[in-house]
Amino acid sequence: MTLLSPVDAALEGLRIMRRHPVVVLAWAGFSLVTLPLLGLLVKMVLGEQDRADLALRSSSADPREILDIVSRLGGVMVLLIMLALVLGAILSAAIMRAVLHPEQRRWAYLRVGREDLRLLVVSLIHWAATLMVMVIPGGVVALGTALLGGTPVAGWFGFLGALTVIGLSTWVAVRLSLLAPHAFMVGHIDPRAAWLLTHGQFWRLLAMLVIVIVLCVIVSILGATVSSIVGAVLAGGLEDPIAGGPAASHPRLILALLANLLLAPVFLTLQAVIVTSAPAAALRQLTAGEA
Repeated sequence: MTLLSPVDAALEGLRIMRRHPVVVLAWAGFSLVTLPLLGLLVKMVLGEQDRADLALRSSSADPREILDIVSRLGGVMVLLIMLALVLGAILSAAIMRAVLHPEQRRWAYLRVGREDLRLLVVSLIHWAATLMVMVIPGGVVALGTALLGGTPVAGWFGFLGALTVIGLSTWVAVRLSLLAPHAFMVGHIDPRAAWLLTHGQFWRLLAMLVIVIVLCVIVSILGATVSSIVGAVLAGGLEDPIAGGPAASHPRLILALLANLLLAPVFLTLQAVIVTSAPAAALRQLTAGEA
């Protein structure tokens, strides 16, 4: 049985950035165009009041409020989510193509076709799995803890229930981690075959995912730091040190926001490269001996 190297797989995204910096910049440009357009579409479609309702009720524990907002915005939210998933599938397919078929470099590995559609379906499978093993059980645990509130067993029920949900969701996430690259590589979606590929590799795949999460956190911190520094540097020469007051801070605020708007998609793309490349590299390792 081929043994997976978690570190080698997790670092595949960094190798892609080193080998193909121009390609990664093209992916960042794709995100730089599509993400603001998606955000603008959200503002146009939902409207100010709907966005305010979402902000107020997104953390609500009352199922009636959540059902109310979903019933009012359900169709619109589904459309926006599907559009986001399509854009994500296109970028994910390009990244997997760079890992599994590096010779197909034309158009920075970006295509629109059946591979993207398969990855879109895989995204929906992941969403369904998340709903079944995390969202619904988590809601049951939260409801049970609330009903048992004030009793001696409430705390234990919530603690053990949370551990169960975390353990179950982690196990399913690891066992399904190769589904997307497997569907990309073989040309059809086969959850059973992708699941069997993870047999005997659970802890190695889990270690890979932990390393990927750590790398993404580092990129997030780096992105926030760079955005702050760039915003401050760009605004430094425009601020009037004598005038002071609110008006003097406007150029700094505007340029800081612009820097964040331009840099955020870039660092999100770097995170996407890390997250998507790792399971693709893991699959490449596990199937290296196959004809």
